[in-house]
Amino acid sequence: MNTKDLIFDLCSACGVSGFEEPAVLKAKKYLEPFAEVKTDSNGSLIAHITSQTAQKTILLDAHIDRIGFMVTGIDDDGFVRVDKCGGVDVRTLCDCEIVLQKNPNIKGVVCCMPPHLTGGSEDKADDLDKLRIDFGMNGEQAKSLFSLGDVLTFESKPVELLNGRIASAALDNRCSAAVLIMCAEKLHKEKNLPYNIEILLSSQEETYAKGAKTGAFSSDADESVVVDVSFAAQPDVSGFYSSIELGAGPMIGISPTLDKQMTNKLISLAQTEKISYQLETLSASTGTNADHISTTKGGIKTALVSIPQRYMHTQNEVIEIADAENTARLICEYILTGGADGE
Repeated sequence: MNTKDLIFDLCSACGVSGFEEPAVLKAKKYLEPFAEVKTDSNGSLIAHITSQTAQKTILLDAHIDRIGFMVTGIDDDGFVRVDKCGGVDVRTLCDCEIVLQKNPNIKGVVCCMPPHLTGGSEDKADDLDKLRIDFGMNGEQAKSLFSLGDVLTFESKPVELLNGRIASAALDNRCSAAVLIMCAEKLHKEKNLPYNIEILLSSQEETYAKGAKTGAFSSDADESVVVDVSFAAQPDVSGFYSSIELGAGPMIGISPTLDKQMTNKLISLAQTEKISYQLETLSASTGTNADHISTTKGGIKTALVSIPQRYMHTQNEVIEIADAENTARLICEYILTGGADGE
């Protein structure tokens, strides 16, 4: 399975938070050869690889939703008003391309005032309630095609950069979904797996984390590894994340909410197997599904592995493919060696 092609295909699907079906259908296509696959009542995709000998279960989670917009009104002149569905950064929206999820052939652009007409205020981002999207329609056409509650998202045009790097909308968190698909491809061939494996491509992380909360609650997992993206160095970033590099390997999380034994095993494995890695210190909660999974029911021991990413929550997020591949490799080694209690 070609990693770049897999990530590009997943990123090209819509699947706004709460409306993940297009992305789930693509992921299902990739997972079905390796696992028993189903969806739950909240739209998450769940895949099982059952071992004949395992006495314990590990849950692997990556959220599959992406940020987007919800239609809140249609002007008489045909311009569409929206509100954000997830953490949309209004600074990045000027003149970007938008698609209607239920019909991606319908495309529009965010309205943008020319600098000649702004009176010197062009360096300020408009509030979201002033945002309008132009689909090239008059009012009658727009009102016949759009309904309140329709969801929109960025037009996805993944591109390959130099040095093994790629740019796309929805890399948060489709690159992590790709990691778990790669894990399934490798692990389903193994005999006598130390774990039963449950893969949760969870819904609604960007809005409420409902998919992870309910998916973990319905699981009988003994342990969990959550895969997400986190911040990499870029111009003007200072502090801790200025030291996180693309291509330097996955980020192993260290946090009070995470299981120390699992974290230490991941670090030890990375060193032993010569897998490049970085540490991410999080002095409180992690801001990921790990916070919810680790506290479900009576608690599930949880670790966090993140892929370094630039320009999060924009239409051109950037990662290095090798970091995703090394994340998959590290998780597979963790499972194959029996986890924190293994040799």
